[in-house]
Amino acid sequence: MQKTLFTLLSLILASNLSAFELQNINASLIDIAAVNGNLPLPVHAPYQKTSAAQEKQASSFAVYQVNGVDVIVPHISCGNELLAVLRPGNKPGDLAAKLRQAFASAAGAKTVAVQPRSKAELELAAQNPGASIVSLNQFLPANAAALFNREPNFAGPNCFNAAFTAAGMRKADRLRHIGNPEADQLLSMYYKKVPASSLQPGDILVLNSGDHGVFYLGGGLIFHKKSYLKQHIYRIVRLEKAYEAEPYEWKPGPFDGGSPFNGSETIRKKEAWRPTGAQYQFGPATATQQAMAETVVFLADQVETQAPRWALARELGYFTERLLEDLVSDWSALGKSSNPVLKAYYHQLESLRDQANQSIEVELLSSAHAQSNANEILKRAWFPRNDYSRSITLQLLKIYGQDQSALERVMTAIEKDYDRSPLLHIKNGGI
Repeated sequence: MQKTLFTLLSLILASNLSAFELQNINASLIDIAAVNGNLPLPVHAPYQKTSAAQEKQASSFAVYQVNGVDVIVPHISCGNELLAVLRPGNKPGDLAAKLRQAFASAAGAKTVAVQPRSKAELELAAQNPGASIVSLNQFLPANAAALFNREPNFAGPNCFNAAFTAAGMRKADRLRHIGNPEADQLLSMYYKKVPASSLQPGDILVLNSGDHGVFYLGGGLIFHKKSYLKQHIYRIVRLEKAYEAEPYEWKPGPFDGGSPFNGSETIRKKEAWRPTGAQYQFGPATATQQAMAETVVFLADQVETQAPRWALARELGYFTERLLEDLVSDWSALGKSSNPVLKAYYHQLESLRDQANQSIEVELLSSAHAQSNANEILKRAWFPRNDYSRSITLQLLKIYGQDQSALERVMTAIEKDYDRSPLLHIKNGGI
């Protein structure tokens, strides 16, 4: 799988970061303990592999046995609710107790009756006259429920972004690419490795040495996204089916190139990671390093805002992709810092570079016509003169000790020097 890597959280900036402080930047440390609660996880039901007879398939959904409950998972485009059937005589409280145990759900989680509308709900209702169709989304992590069976609508968000978002470390409306280095750093900071033979709800699994990452829901089910391609949506499947093709799944056409999943991949290696509840302060850093971290926060906000709107090329320009490449190269010392927070910011910068690359590619160059006119298209999108380009240029002039009065001269130099290094002009003050 290509470019299918990981996801990042925003890290907290210390309150004393006055040097080079940007306005309207708010970074908050994710408190894993707050996400999971301070209570110990309830004892959950062991996962027993479902037999072929138990695992029934229908035209619009699959049925999986989870702690004695038939959990209905709608196929792609067939509904956004995890479902169950309550037949006459069934007690909703009994079903809820089994699911809370399997998924380590909140004590108040319960089923919610639905009026059948989706394909899966209508098919279930037709097959079970007199029964109630109920939603089980309340037993899922909030972000997993919000994203299930939905498409991100833009390229970039990948498997590790899905895993960390389900874990509550990312917001469901702030999706972006997370590369392997960033994911590795987050796992090393906020998780500990545990045996893959004793999974618990909330664990993140890294498959095949970083080829894929998934969030373990419990009861043998995972929440995942197969790749960074927008056509791969957020799904719930059995862990052992992580690589398998699903009904109605997108398949690449003759002009799409290969799919990161060919349906023949097997799970050769599993690494399980469990949240520790660790928290971090910003830690030791120079004023320049603090300013670099603030700049990463600013860039992340811009990329995460514009990429889902298909506006990264228009608002941030192709020069931003080149600038991110420059910064990844020039700030590599951050990635070797003894301060884990600085390392996390550096690896976030790498992920932002990859997201910018994917957004530019899809927004500007995804058609056959665009491919044959790529240079002219990229040139037109090179450097937008707007509040964003002024803000990022000014911030970098401060970091590199250049006179801020050179702002317009530097911007003009960048604008005229298509597809070259923007950072070079910032470093020499546009001269």
